[in-house]
Amino acid sequence: MGWTTDSASQKDVVHSLERAGVEVVVFEVSSKMQLVDVLSSLKSEPCLVWPNAYQVYAFEGSSDTVWLADVINEHGLPMIGSNATALKNVMLKDECQRVLEHHGVAIPAFAALDEAALNNLEHLLETRDLVFPLFVKPNALSSSKGISQDCVVHNLDELRQQTLYLGEQYGYPVMVEEYLPGQDITVAVFMTPERPVILATYYDTEIYDDPGAVLDHGVRLRDWDDGKWLRVVEEPEMLAQIESVVLPACEAVGIAEFTRIDCRLDRHGRLKAFDVNGLPGLELPFSTTVWQMIVKMADQPQLHAFDTLISLVVYSAAYRHQMSIPSRIKTLAEDYIATSTPITACRETA
Repeated sequence: MGWTTDSASQKDVVHSLERAGVEVVVFEVSSKMQLVDVLSSLKSEPCLVWPNAYQVYAFEGSSDTVWLADVINEHGLPMIGSNATALKNVMLKDECQRVLEHHGVAIPAFAALDEAALNNLEHLLETRDLVFPLFVKPNALSSSKGISQDCVVHNLDELRQQTLYLGEQYGYPVMVEEYLPGQDITVAVFMTPERPVILATYYDTEIYDDPGAVLDHGVRLRDWDDGKWLRVVEEPEMLAQIESVVLPACEAVGIAEFTRIDCRLDRHGRLKAFDVNGLPGLELPFSTTVWQMIVKMADQPQLHAFDTLISLVVYSAAYRHQMSIPSRIKTLAEDYIATSTPITACRETA
């Protein structure tokens, strides 16, 4: 049921769908065999499958995994969300950035460092046009895990030390990127049948009193009323810049239905994307994408905003698969789409 990490958040999504008149059945599987049994049982009636993870174990007791989206596709069942190719594109930060770079998307200069690269850092930095200060981070973690102020490095010694630390703690390769000192902007993108709908918010905390501060794991996990908050991006010039970055990024990696792309401004005020989320969180009200919708629809109850978010996702997937759409989901999604201003229109009035 989307990227839900516990039974409480799963129930929130289920209850939202049930309020829309959708019959929901939740299956928990831990291996490909269990998944195949479930999918085989679903073929007799029309259904839309919403996986809540990237992978499942190939078989009980194995450390090998298979992609849920691949198995669902093999069984010919319609699915909510991006296919396995897109999810593989965004799973690891270095692979995602290579795809975005290949397609000309604005991203920070970067390199993926293994332990051997530490012996030739100067040449590597020169080859990749990386100049200090730089930002060092784990390659395969989310929610700012492993991120601290120490991730901003100013010379070769600091870079070597932080890379060794992160490599030992979280594994290699370690990502090193151009440091982006400007404002954090997180962007939810809904690939609706009418047009892509973008919901962009500034990610604010009191740490911005210090221009060199970064959003570490502790800040990310704070409650939304405890020193962090979101503001909807409304400036036409910034919205146009956001469109020019996030829509090509979605196309490059192959996003379906929805994603959340994390961006930041460089020292020249240019927006660059540094992370694409294949399965954005859907925990009410704490996940970033959920809170973005709550802030956007501040004149509505939080539950209504959450139902609108879930409806946008289901509406887009059902349309893509040419399936019937429950009336409440259709109404909530179409009402939101109709009242959201196309970014190209914002650009024309800028």
